[in-house]
Formats: sequence, C-alpha cells, structure tokens
Amino acid sequence: MNLFRVTVVALLALLAACDQQALFDKFVPKEEALISRQFLTSLAARDFAAVEQQLDPSLKSPDLRAKLEQVADQFPMNSPTEVQVVGANMLTTAQKSTYNLTFQYTYPSKWLLANVVLQRQGNQVTVAGVHVNPLSDSLQSVNRFTFQGKGIVHFIFVALAVAIPVFVLYALVACIRTPIARRKWLWVLFILVGLVQFSLNWTDGAFNIQPLSFLLFGAGFVRAGPFAPYVLTVALPIGAIVFLAKRGQFAARNAD
Repeated sequence: MNLFRVTVVALLALLAACDQQALFDKFVPKEEALISRQFLTSLAARDFAAVEQQLDPSLKSPDLRAKLEQVADQFPMNSPTEVQVVGANMLTTAQKSTYNLTFQYTYPSKWLLANVVLQRQGNQVTVAGVHVNPLSDSLQSVNRFTFQGKGIVHFIFVALAVAIPVFVLYALVACIRTPIARRKWLWVLFILVGLVQFSLNWTDGAFNIQPLSFLLFGAGFVRAGPFAPYVLTVALPIGAIVFLAKRGQFAARNAD
C-alpha cells in the first residue's frame, strides 16, 4: 500500500512539474485560433450577417439561419469568465489545409465545448463547420486523475501499473547478476519490453488491446494534452517471466 501511495504521489508531482499547458500552446495555430475565436464571438453575439460571411459556400442552405440560431442559443447572455483552446488538429494536402479547433467556454455556472473547423486555400479562410455542446463540468474536472467513482477495473490497472515495473526491475537485476555465457544483452532487452498492450481510458473506462506492440518496463500512461483524459497502459512482462523460469538452468550450466 505504501508503494502504491508513493507511486501515485510521484506521478502527480511529475505532472505538476511539467507545464503541459505551455507545451500544448506551442502546437496551437495562433492565427487560426484567433479567427475561430472571433467567429464564435460573432455567433454568441448573434451577428449572423458576419457569421454567414465567414462560412464555406457548401454550408449555405435555406435553413442556415435557423441552424445558426440554434447554435447561438447555447451561449449564455453574459460574457464567459474564461475561454481556452482545449483541442487543435491540422490536416494539410496539396489543395488545402484543414484546422479543427476546440474551445472550452467557462461561465459562472456553465461550461460549453465549441468546435470550429476552418479550411484554408491560399489566403482565403472559411468556416467549414461549427458545433457547440454543453458540458456537465469543466474538462479539467471531468478528466482529472481521481479514484472517486471508479470501478474494480481501474484499481486493477493501477495495481498492475505498479507491480509490473517492479517485477521487470527484479528480473532485470537478477539477469545482470546471473552468469549467462552468450548474448546476455538480448535477455536484458527481452526483459525490459512488455508485449501486448492493454490500455484504459481513466475518464470513461474505455478498454483497448494492441496485440502487436511493446512497452518499456511494461507500464506507462499518456495524456494527449492538459485537458485530455489519462490513458493507463500495461503490457505482459513475458520476457521477465521467461527469464525467471529459465534462471535455474543458467545457474546449473554455470555450476557445471
């Protein structure tokens, strides 16, 4: 239990030490983010004339104004206390560049997730899509690392994420200390790498298996950004298991 607490504290300290927001901001296209933000401001202010001028011609239809009004109704009358870029993707082809930008709007008692898709062809930028959806809470709160409300699978994953690296480290030390006549370094590599990855999305519990994959020390976690959910990953320590099963044979050969 003490090892578990130390590991969790170490992970949290590591996350606190790394300025994830600053790193994330470096990958956000500044000009496109500004254009998207201004577009959403016009939409929230119900300036539909300005909004329609920015829309891609493919979106214009007889019921366009009614659709825009439905989206605009999602925004409260008061101004947001904070607007943050929480997602940014870019796809570039020979013909055009597509930017998918997501913003979190924070109000005193409400949160919104607004998504804008921009298309750039030369110097022309148009809005190819917009979606606004309410959130039950901020993404920081929804995707935080907490054990509250988690099930048995979450606890099993955390236990494995702690136990597997410890087991791998034990096998690694044993391998280094064990006399092996040939290619000990291959055994070291085999022990260090876990095979077949099992991943768990900490927020929604989504489970995934990657049969053809490997993972150093057999465990880890990743987060796509400061607002994204944590994904815990463990892998089978097959190398460590096989070595420990054969360790007695290596010792017997050395004794001979």
